[in-house]
Amino acid sequence: MKTAILILSDKGSRGERIDTSGPTLEKWLTNKGVEVVRTLIIPDDAAQIEETLIEWADSGQLDLIVTCGGTGVSPRDVSPEATRRVLDREIPGLGEEMRRASAAITPHALLSRAIAGIRNGTMIVNLPGSPKGAIENLSAIWSAIPHGVAKMKGDPSDCADSHPKKRISPPALSFVAKSGTGKTTLLEKVIPLLKNRGWKVGLIKHDAHRFDIDHPGKDSHRLTVAGAETMLISSPEKLALVKKHDASPPIEELISTYFRDVDIVLTEGFKHGGLPKIELHRKERSSELICRGESHDVTLIAVASDTGIELDVPVLDLNSAEAVATFIESRFLGKG
Repeated sequence: MKTAILILSDKGSRGERIDTSGPTLEKWLTNKGVEVVRTLIIPDDAAQIEETLIEWADSGQLDLIVTCGGTGVSPRDVSPEATRRVLDREIPGLGEEMRRASAAITPHALLSRAIAGIRNGTMIVNLPGSPKGAIENLSAIWSAIPHGVAKMKGDPSDCADSHPKKRISPPALSFVAKSGTGKTTLLEKVIPLLKNRGWKVGLIKHDAHRFDIDHPGKDSHRLTVAGAETMLISSPEKLALVKKHDASPPIEELISTYFRDVDIVLTEGFKHGGLPKIELHRKERSSELICRGESHDVTLIAVASDTGIELDVPVLDLNSAEAVATFIESRFLGKG
């Protein structure tokens, strides 16, 4: 996919400010396997924006153009208007999804007027001007971009063919972190917040070692020791199941078998699993991330950190369970 980045900044175009958004976007796109063939900084001038977009889109050399800046409500923020005037067709869902995903991180995202659309076989997407905001917005819609570009270029396959993997129901995500970062503490706060908002929450904790919920001397323990492969204890209030196996079942199997009556499943651990992940990061614990570093885990959807870090996914406040719960609700439960 051939892409161009158009930075919109009065100060940047005059050399009064060093642009960091362009290099950040280029690095993020390159890591996605995208070829960035052109980057340009121009003023927040509607006529110049239109002229540049028309020239680039009509060249036949680009699949995607991302503009960066000018999406807010300041008098010089004119990129949505300039973009709309050159489009053949608008794609409202991309702008809506960027606002929805960003609003889970900051309410200021509601002021964004970013749009996206198509001109002459080239997709054009508006992004906010800050590096953090640009990456957060692009991350929110990226899963749809390659497919959209392929369809624009005449891909005849059905849309459903692009995602043959069965979606897990109910939705599930993993909280991962290095030991001592505070996964359990954060989950203790997030679960009641989601419950108070009306959602039923299930939880799976991963234990890499052996564990036993039964205790010697109890009837249930005696019966399990006697050789029962599956033992279930039932009472008017709850039930507990002890089932022996040679290997841990796939997480998807556990969810579909035992969690059909909840709205979302949170897991603690499963850092090597295929579920979407929120990684917890505490500065005093480690400067390295599990999902970003030697390996690039494509299932990482957010990081909850106690320090400011620049990433290609949203960064949430580790000390704000409210922000984490809101992100989960917006991303997985259709609220936002």
